[in-house]
Amino acid sequence: MTQENQRSLFHTGPELSSIQRSALESVIANKEEWLVKIIKPQSQKQTVIQTDRFADSKERALHAAFDPEYEEKQRLYREEQKRLNSKKKTRINPLIPASLLCALIVGAIIFGILHLIAINKPPTADPVNLTIRVGESVKPEDFVTNVNSNFEIISISFVEPPDVLSHNVQAVEIRITDDRDNSATFNATLTVTLNTSPPVIEGTVPIYSRVGNPIVYRQGITARDDFGRELELQVDSSRVDLHTEGLYTVIYFAIDQTGLRTEVRETVQILNVDFEYVHTHIDEALATIINDNMSQLQMVRAIHSWVVQNIQYAAATTDPGTIYEDAYRALRDKSGNCYRFYAISALMLTRAGIDNQPIDRIPGTASRHRWSLVNPDGLGWHHFDTTPTRLGLGAATAFFTDTQARAFTQQFIEFNGTRDFYTFNPELYPEIVQ
Repeated sequence: MTQENQRSLFHTGPELSSIQRSALESVIANKEEWLVKIIKPQSQKQTVIQTDRFADSKERALHAAFDPEYEEKQRLYREEQKRLNSKKKTRINPLIPASLLCALIVGAIIFGILHLIAINKPPTADPVNLTIRVGESVKPEDFVTNVNSNFEIISISFVEPPDVLSHNVQAVEIRITDDRDNSATFNATLTVTLNTSPPVIEGTVPIYSRVGNPIVYRQGITARDDFGRELELQVDSSRVDLHTEGLYTVIYFAIDQTGLRTEVRETVQILNVDFEYVHTHIDEALATIINDNMSQLQMVRAIHSWVVQNIQYAAATTDPGTIYEDAYRALRDKSGNCYRFYAISALMLTRAGIDNQPIDRIPGTASRHRWSLVNPDGLGWHHFDTTPTRLGLGAATAFFTDTQARAFTQQFIEFNGTRDFYTFNPELYPEIVQ
């Protein structure tokens, strides 16, 4: 060993005692002799000395010098630690993690299979058989119930739309699809029966027009089939002469998808009178006596009062004309007979939105008389008469029953011998409240 290596050996690490230093110097100085003596029984100590030569540990060098068993103890200690460490590693039963691993693998496989089945499971539903009438509409949703799916349903549709206009029994196929593109089809039966109810036409009213004026026939009139669907309204006005006074007929008709037809006939009165003048004056009068807070019965009584107060009775010098002609004369002259009273009253009731219709004294009596039937607020048909009489019934004739009409007739007989004042043919009119 060189002097430099010795110096490194002695001056690195903790300070040595003088005894330790002397012993180590002796070892180094007699290296060959020491090795010969030590290597024979315990050759591993050569390694210690060699290691120490490279400044590993001065203390280990001293141990090697003064304790020949040190390295053997160290070797045995290291082997024991190695054995203990190996025992710790093998102490856990290798079958436990293996079984757990197998369980995890099997569970993962089963879960994956179940998840795959759930993803690919199509929707389910119960089919529904339907019966409709010809032309009635149906939707795909009508043919299935109890629809169920693992995912959101995005469509229920016909594979082929059914023919609702054919009178037969037909198979219908419904497809249900979810948002994972899973779909299923369901078969149902559609029975289409014949429709026996004809269309309904509503809103027709008698038409009054002045000579030469055009007429809008369809305004406010509707035509619908038995399912409430709107149909095309046809109008036959070929019989109406707009340039000649007279009473004409217009025909409204509609045909549904099954060929059923409904026809309504309405009167068209062509007048040589300014009916706009009549409307204007009637509306002005109504604005002063009725309002939206009144019931129709209250309006009926208000109209009765206005007519009685503003029109005077006078025997007519002309034959009765049309409702507009008599109403016009009543407004112009402020007087008239029962026909003029009826005409102005009927137009006022109509403009106020109250159901009304004319009623005439039974034919064959000494004189004629006309008054109205009214049905305000759905209370039923009652008599309504604004014509003043010498009997002085007054407001009692604004709204009276059939029993009262017979009592008034008896009073006329007793008063002046006038018979059948409110006698009429009940077959010609709706049922009147008794």
